[in-house]
Amino acid sequence: MIADFAGGTAVVTGAASGIGRALALRCADEGMSLALADVDEAGLEETRRLAEDRGAKVVAVPTDVSRAEAVESLAAETRRAFGKIQLVFNNAGVLVSGCAWERSAADWEWVLGVNVFGCIHGARTFLPILIEQDEPGWMVNTASIGGVLTGPFLSPYIVSKHAVVALSEVIHHELAARRAKVGVSCLCPGAAATGIFRSERIRPADKGAPAPLASQAERDFFRGMAAGIDAGMAPDEVADHALRGIREGRFWIFPDPMYQPGFEARAQSILSGLNPLQPLTIDSAG
Repeated sequence: MIADFAGGTAVVTGAASGIGRALALRCADEGMSLALADVDEAGLEETRRLAEDRGAKVVAVPTDVSRAEAVESLAAETRRAFGKIQLVFNNAGVLVSGCAWERSAADWEWVLGVNVFGCIHGARTFLPILIEQDEPGWMVNTASIGGVLTGPFLSPYIVSKHAVVALSEVIHHELAARRAKVGVSCLCPGAAATGIFRSERIRPADKGAPAPLASQAERDFFRGMAAGIDAGMAPDEVADHALRGIREGRFWIFPDPMYQPGFEARAQSILSGLNPLQPLTIDSAG
């Protein structure tokens, strides 16, 4: 755990909006320097301005986290600007909805590239730095309630977030085996008022346009889920939970306790050998 963040440096990917911006501003309020990353350059500059208005020293680095060399460049820029790094938030994420077999290869490549390989590249790049510093450090990987529950019409997203959860658990065990002074948390927000359901605004041109949703059931699900997200927890509150979790040395960070029955129902269905339930519903979206 880390009790005091003041004077340290935090790296935040997906910092242009939503939870990433909230994490950045929360770290600024703690007296940290910031390295901010996103593909949304306009949003990134706005987060930089807001953080600097709070007195933080900031470098903003346009970064496509799906590319290993881009994340390596982010680390190099951070170290040049601030030296040591204390916190790393692998937070960038995108979403595509629809049936698994009707999403294009480009849909799957984009979502897995950002959500999964963004965390993989973050781990491969920043964990050696944090470990080598031989000082307390922490990595937070943003997964989702959709990383521990399942449901229809969010296949690329749910698959990617399950991978983030598994990656984070493996890293936890490996850090413990190394007796490293570095910890890891898995942040699993539920419905939070972010732009995740408008991810197409930052979809790369080379991935083309997604195919339209094929059925009325999918369209109704998408509208209901998007409305639930827009009415969800404020990103600032999610960020508060994240920093509290780091201070308390917790691996699991679940900002919203309403999903606990879903966890229990899914675990029980697995233990009982039952067919999968559908605990992730429109009213409990992650």
